[in-house]
Amino acid sequence: MEQNTSPFLIENIGNYQREMIYLTGGRIWEMQQLILKLYGATPRDKTSGLGIRKSEDGIEELVYVGYPDRPITAKKTEELALQSQKLDGRGYKRLIILGWDYEYNYHQALESRKSILKDSLKVEIESRDIPPDIYDYLKKAKTTEDIEALADKVHFHERPYLRLCQPEIKPTSNGRVEVTIGIKRYVLMDIPISHSSKEGQANYEALIKLSKDNFAVLIDYWAIDWDHDGFTFKSQWQAFRGNGKKAKTVPIMATEKLEKKKRTIAVRVVDIFGNDAGVMVEVER
Repeated sequence: MEQNTSPFLIENIGNYQREMIYLTGGRIWEMQQLILKLYGATPRDKTSGLGIRKSEDGIEELVYVGYPDRPITAKKTEELALQSQKLDGRGYKRLIILGWDYEYNYHQALESRKSILKDSLKVEIESRDIPPDIYDYLKKAKTTEDIEALADKVHFHERPYLRLCQPEIKPTSNGRVEVTIGIKRYVLMDIPISHSSKEGQANYEALIKLSKDNFAVLIDYWAIDWDHDGFTFKSQWQAFRGNGKKAKTVPIMATEKLEKKKRTIAVRVVDIFGNDAGVMVEVER
């Protein structure tokens, strides 16, 4: 169901993140250490937000936890990746980023930076989301043992990949233009369906096949800010999947008549598992 309603504000920082900041009394490093432990990493020190973890495939990973009041940027990830190659005298082959939020165009910006660095960047990078419900778990944890017991219940899924189609612009009357924009690709790197049973494995394989043919089945809703100011996302167009018998695949294209001017269009997508991703694109006159 598509809507063209009065703009409403979608804030980048959720209430749970504000509560996390309040809970730690501004001592963000304490929160970072808790997140590291939930991910199974040993904090490297008290202030850097870095930890060390040995993965299931035997690789020693460097893990970084971002700040709850700012998005992870591609520049920050590049700096950490270059640092990780030399850190502790031996370097690390894999860097794990755990972020509350990521900048718009994060994947594209990171790809561009990696392309420029070419062979000088050899570390593998995984960008993962800190789940929104993590605060509910942390409220129940009183001791280190409680934190360790929660580790199996909290899952840090890899960041989804979102790419937009190049906007199409057609002139109309009265100096306005018709702008059409759409989602070109949406990929879930890590589908949160258990493989522990035959039914779970079957559901996983079915969703993989279905989403490969039509990625829109993964999208719960998406919204557009037709004139993004670089700070606050204002949802001016939305498409919803719906629930129950009313559920249907969202359209992946949207068209709007706008004033002819240079503008930045921002898109945010939330999928059926609660993951979200954002992309911005500039439109010339």
